Amino acid sequence: MGSDTISRVITRSVRCGKAAGALFLAWLCLTIVPNAVVAFTEPSSVPEECLTCHNDPDLKKETGKERRTSLFVEPSDLAQSPHKTLTCAACHADISEGPHTEIPQPVRCNTCHRKSHEQILESAHAKLGGSGPSANCVACHGSHRIRKITAAVDVICAACHGSQAKQMAVGIHAEVRGEPARSLPTCVTCHAAHTVRSRRDPASSTHRSQIHEICARCHADPKVIAKERIARPRVVALFEQSIHGQAILQKGNLAAATCTDCHGAHEIRRGADPASGIFKGNVAATCSRCHANEAAQFQDSVHGGAVSRGISAAPTCTDCHGEHGITGTRAPGSRVAPLTISKTCAACHEAAPVVEEFGLAPGRAGTFFESFHGLAVRGGSPVVANCASCHGTHNIRPSADPRSTVNPMNLSQTCGQCHGGAGMQLAAARIHVAPGFGEHPWVTLIRRIYLVMIVIVIGGMSLHNALDFLARLRERWRAEERETGRFRVPSEVAHRLFERFTLNERIQHVTLLVTFTILVLSGFALKFPDAWWVRPLVWIEKGYAVRAWLHRIAGAMMTVAAVYHLAYLFWTQRGRTQFRLMRPCRRDISQAWDMVAFNLGWRPHRPRFHRFTYAEKLEYWAVVWGTVVMAGTGFIMWFQTGVLTRWPLAVIDLATVVHYYEAWLATLAVLVWHFYSVIFRPDVYPMSPVWLTGRLTGEQMAQDHAAELEEMLAAESAPSPVSPDEMTELRDGPDRGSDG
Repeated sequence: MGSDTISRVITRSVRCGKAAGALFLAWLCLTIVPNAVVAFTEPSSVPEECLTCHNDPDLKKETGKERRTSLFVEPSDLAQSPHKTLTCAACHADISEGPHTEIPQPVRCNTCHRKSHEQILESAHAKLGGSGPSANCVACHGSHRIRKITAAVDVICAACHGSQAKQMAVGIHAEVRGEPARSLPTCVTCHAAHTVRSRRDPASSTHRSQIHEICARCHADPKVIAKERIARPRVVALFEQSIHGQAILQKGNLAAATCTDCHGAHEIRRGADPASGIFKGNVAATCSRCHANEAAQFQDSVHGGAVSRGISAAPTCTDCHGEHGITGTRAPGSRVAPLTISKTCAACHEAAPVVEEFGLAPGRAGTFFESFHGLAVRGGSPVVANCASCHGTHNIRPSADPRSTVNPMNLSQTCGQCHGGAGMQLAAARIHVAPGFGEHPWVTLIRRIYLVMIVIVIGGMSLHNALDFLARLRERWRAEERETGRFRVPSEVAHRLFERFTLNERIQHVTLLVTFTILVLSGFALKFPDAWWVRPLVWIEKGYAVRAWLHRIAGAMMTVAAVYHLAYLFWTQRGRTQFRLMRPCRRDISQAWDMVAFNLGWRPHRPRFHRFTYAEKLEYWAVVWGTVVMAGTGFIMWFQTGVLTRWPLAVIDLATVVHYYEAWLATLAVLVWHFYSVIFRPDVYPMSPVWLTGRLTGEQMAQDHAAELEEMLAAESAPSPVSPDEMTELRDGPDRGSDG
């Protein structure tokens, strides 16, 4: 085939393609485009021949009120319907042309809306409107003027559920005309569109087990919360953690309260609306649906009476128990748990505006928290008395009311619940007292005496040690001989070890050290329960009980150790010798003055001490005095119920104040006086090991106990040995003066 022939074939093919394309475009313009334009411009695609009969006014008169199922068709209905682009035959497929005389078959909506049709068959609306294949669809959406559920849901549902629609109309979920678009719930938000089920059906979205999830669609959605400016964004999360939510979610207890029980199902109003179930004056009545007995007691209480009179500052159920995050009364985070209820009460009873406006007694919460009960509560005791233990929980009444648990006639019974047999003594005493606020005059006097004594004693000890510290530093800085007339120590004696404490005495000292430390920590843990070093005890589930028993066991051990020490002093030869040497004498006064004079630079050398210095004697007898006082007052406080059966509450108060301030005096004395001599003194720092080894070197003996060392060396070199007892009698004889 030649090239010319090929060119002609290609040319003809191109011309045929152009012709075919032109014919296709012409067909498209003449068929598809006009139909599309008509579909978007004409109000309805209903053939005129159908409206010739179905828009006859006479037909409308004949049907009367049965317009929904009549044969009359209003063109405007079709124009506003989502089906306006469909022809009559699209739904009435058995009518192909008109006019017709046969009755059309029922419309089957499932031809196009298969999924919705399947859902409606399983819903509560499955039998709505009759037995036709799409009767339930027509019942809600209509026949020709089809209404979308999203656009006319309130109108559609109100046709059957009128009362619920009226309730919705007055609630906070109702949309107000003129408002901008809002994220407000409608009927289908909670009930769904086609899968509507009975609220008793466990599969229903409005079943009691699912209510909180329905509410969470809006009240847990950050976008809705931000758009609607919902003030409380965590209500659903709090409910799920509450005792009500846990009962439903974990235990399956459908009798527990859910959202709709308090807020209502359809007529949900704001809390400030007097018609709302959560209005302050109505809260007790709302809670009484489940808690009838408690609500009745509250209504008859001083708080319930105040709320009923419209006093907004008075507490109601939700002020104490919370609103959405209500927890059990024994739950750690509960506002009414034993460890937190006093703080809940204090929120009002310590608020200055409330106290001032209603004339409440001031300082009630403060005095409670400073009392033994309050300190124990702050320390983590779940069993000690709190506000509710005495005043009641829901049945709180003024003390002047004969029915009140704190009425003077009922106090003995109220206090007797914990202090059996001591109620009469407690009833006759003031309960809410604090330093300078209603306490017994003797208690105030003892407190002041101790405060003055602490300042004088600890201040004097601090001054004494400061002078001694400077003097020892001054000696260390000197290059020449530091003490004129100092007892010379031979080299063989300087490194020799001399026994100062036996193993028995060291064990007694360690026992005292351990028990005293435990007593100090566990005792001040009660008085200062908020301190950082007490937190581990508070965090322990039974931390208060651990603290209390540690304190009591340590106190009992110290008492036993003190009794043993007395037996050691009087029943052993060594103990009797030590006791005779520890007795105060006139020489101690002169040596104390000589020591102060040396520290001030008024004396050239220190006094030469024997077995025990005046400082050691002062410390020893202070321990004896403190042990007696602390043990006596401690046992009074330990067995206070028995004490109160015989003596008034003032005895307990006196024991408490003496015990507390004696503890301060003892602790500060140990820190300032004893720790200085065994730790912080420059010549023994960082610590004197004598309490561990029981021995001192000859050099140390010459420094602190020169007279004793001289006597010991003289006794060793004497031709006739003298017993230690005889040596003591000779040294401490009646004519013996200063050992300077």
